[in-house]
Amino acid sequence: MKKSFKLLTLSLAGSCLLAASAGTSYASSAVQPSAAASVSAAAEPAATPVKNGAVQVTTKEIKEESPELSVNLQIPVIQGMKDKQYQDELNDIIYRHAMKDVEAVRKQAQGDLAAANGSASELAMPYSVDSVFEVSASGGQKDANRLSLRVVTSVFTGGAHGMPRVDTYNVLNEEEAQLVELKDLFGDNYKAVIDKQIGQEIAKHPDDFFEDAFSGITDTQSFQIKDGKAVIVFSPYEIAPYAAGIQEFSIPISQGGSSSAPSSLVVGGEVLSAKQGSLYTTAAGTTMVPLRVAAEKLSFQLKWNQEQWAAELSKGAVWTSVYKGKDAYTINKMAPFSLGEAAVIKEDGNMYVPASFFSKILNADVTVNGDQLVIK
Repeated sequence: MKKSFKLLTLSLAGSCLLAASAGTSYASSAVQPSAAASVSAAAEPAATPVKNGAVQVTTKEIKEESPELSVNLQIPVIQGMKDKQYQDELNDIIYRHAMKDVEAVRKQAQGDLAAANGSASELAMPYSVDSVFEVSASGGQKDANRLSLRVVTSVFTGGAHGMPRVDTYNVLNEEEAQLVELKDLFGDNYKAVIDKQIGQEIAKHPDDFFEDAFSGITDTQSFQIKDGKAVIVFSPYEIAPYAAGIQEFSIPISQGGSSSAPSSLVVGGEVLSAKQGSLYTTAAGTTMVPLRVAAEKLSFQLKWNQEQWAAELSKGAVWTSVYKGKDAYTINKMAPFSLGEAAVIKEDGNMYVPASFFSKILNADVTVNGDQLVIK
């Protein structure tokens, strides 16, 4: 339930912008076309599937034509994710957001017609809602389990032009899927890293942007993962005039830290051999560390609970337990919290945990020195 709520909360942010611009609020009921409308929708996803690793994305087309409203939606439908429940929830959210866009514009069209005494000739009718999407994140080994969707919805309700809005969905395709956030790609200091890059690009062409419009990315900043880069996206009028279009800033993900992930492990001043314990990096860019060898080098006692598939660690007043497949970590008897990756047991029989486990749970000093991850 917690996973679904987070997915829903972040995805709603973009759609709320349309409700505000349309001057109406969304209805919770299903969309009902007007009696005069001609509506068609593919019963099954149509068009040529786009593949991203084992995942494929097909298109569900929704079209509607009436004197007051024109609808042409290309809605992505995701298939083949490891976490089917998450996949179904994400598909439902994307679909419902598209339908709410249509309902919001329909209500505005009907309201404007009523105010004009039903005379469509006095208005720039029909109003319209159109959408297209792009699938990306096929940029190499680190992107192998990432799915990145970009949906552009354009709304016209009169005036000189329509208003496009960009919504993005970035997902890690694992047994327990989760959102990929900018901090997963660039670390805890992600805002400073990205703000600096965008600020430098804007400074090269200051006349193309609103003065002082960019003060930093937001907590729910739209971005797309593409070819090993995070593409930061701004809709028209956010930081530049409409004529400048959708603004994009591509930042290599490697700029979030060292130029490459650490490949060797140093614990307590000792460089561990590959036989003693090797590091590996997840699709979200998290460095995972073999738990037993690293903890024992730090003088922690480790006991294995076979029934619960859990490791119990203790040293003085510090106690914690780590469960296979759970992103829930505790310090003594405190409530568990997330480190962004679940503990896993690999083919070599070792349990692996995020490197941040040693700093946030075991109070060790964790740094990256060149290609070395140093824990002391």
